[in-house]
Amino acid sequence: MAKDTNVLEYDRTAVREAIVGALKKRKGEAAPADVVAFTGLPKPQVDAELPAVADEYSGRLKVTESGEILYSFPDGFHSRYRGLGPTARRLARAAGKAAVKVGTFLFKAWIMVMLVGYFALFVALVVLSLVASVAGGASDRNGKSRSRGGGLALTGRLVDLLVRVWFYNEVFSSPGQRRYAGSRSRTKENRRPLHKAIFSFVFGEDDPNADHEAVQKRAFVALARVKKGVILLEDFMALTGLPPEEADLAINRYLYEFEGSPEVSEAGTVYYRFPKLLLRARGDDAGVTDSPFKRLRPFSANDKKSNAWYAGINGVNLAFGSYFLYCSLAIETLASRPVTGGTYLFWFVARFFSQLFANPLGVISVGLGVVPLVFSLLFWAVPILRSGSVARQNERIKRENLRRVVYASAVERPSSARTPEPESLPAVARPSGRDEPRKALEDLAAYEGGEPIEGGAWRLAELERKLADAEGVRRAVRPEDYDLGGVAFDSGS
Repeated sequence: MAKDTNVLEYDRTAVREAIVGALKKRKGEAAPADVVAFTGLPKPQVDAELPAVADEYSGRLKVTESGEILYSFPDGFHSRYRGLGPTARRLARAAGKAAVKVGTFLFKAWIMVMLVGYFALFVALVVLSLVASVAGGASDRNGKSRSRGGGLALTGRLVDLLVRVWFYNEVFSSPGQRRYAGSRSRTKENRRPLHKAIFSFVFGEDDPNADHEAVQKRAFVALARVKKGVILLEDFMALTGLPPEEADLAINRYLYEFEGSPEVSEAGTVYYRFPKLLLRARGDDAGVTDSPFKRLRPFSANDKKSNAWYAGINGVNLAFGSYFLYCSLAIETLASRPVTGGTYLFWFVARFFSQLFANPLGVISVGLGVVPLVFSLLFWAVPILRSGSVARQNERIKRENLRRVVYASAVERPSSARTPEPESLPAVARPSGRDEPRKALEDLAAYEGGEPIEGGAWRLAELERKLADAEGVRRAVRPEDYDLGGVAFDSGS
């Protein structure tokens, strides 16, 4: 079969610029035939590139009384992909992502050093102060020889305890893989490293819906094949969960990527035809026509007990940081008072650091006070702020999944569309507001010109008409027209 050079071989950029110029001259609204007449471009080229122009400039479709499609651009011609603004936004997003990655990496490294390192340091200082205190008390009562023995014995027991806590305590074992009674071994592959568990508490997990768009597009292709290449906007809404206004814009991208085109039936129904998706080697490989719901974002992959331990360890660092900072700032007042149990640790550390640093007070106030205090506040602030963000994202996901349920039900039974009971909905499609299902159906009814009927249901007469009209268009589609036929050439033979 000979190639149509007018369609296959042309400068796409030049054609799109000519189309945009024609649309601007016609005040942002024109039919394909108007664009052809104004530019002199072949109609197949105009038909092929108009969906791309509509996607780039957020175009909308209108239908005249005569059934002609108009491309409308009420927001002007501000490209979503080209120009100084989009380029600057892309660069800003790229720089922001890079900065976030670098900052996250540095903060993760800082977390391990700070959380674990300061916790171990504070415990070690407490152990040393206890040893010194016990040894000093024993020396006063029983002489120096016994104090050394008792101090060394106590030091050994405390160090042994610290080692056991560090290597064997459940705080540092992988979440969900605790050592239960009678269990002496754990498989290495099921362990989760400590740093990953801590990062999960602070930063959460990767987006569970990162591949959802690709899955959704595969489902769309399968749906288009089942629907014989004829898709209503309501079919698209039921698949994506997008409300009408957003779906009207989003489908432009699908028209461009899958070489579809908007058309109007004799009864005035706008539908989208995707003939290229009907070309396939086998007739029984339509695929899965429904994509799974979007998944909710978990706060963390850890169990609550593990997160409580990490928060508790951070609380220890916060308490010690506050203690050392306070004592450093109030040193003149404390110096005039006798040493008590509450200030003994500070004075012990001050005497100990005076042997190591020229300015022990500065090291204590900053190194043991300000730094761990600021870190501990950040360590708690990030998860707290993130928990609010996760909650808001999950509400959006639930509303989107809910709309999919409502739209799919309405497409299946437009004569009696009902509000789903919240208890019947899966957790991923159940927003916190109990009125959300009713609002979703009422919004759809307003778009479709629906009327309430008995029993709290809605009759969506306009949707009924569209579905019947689309079925008539599908009946006219002949599968044999999209048969690939036999193999005419094989490069391997």
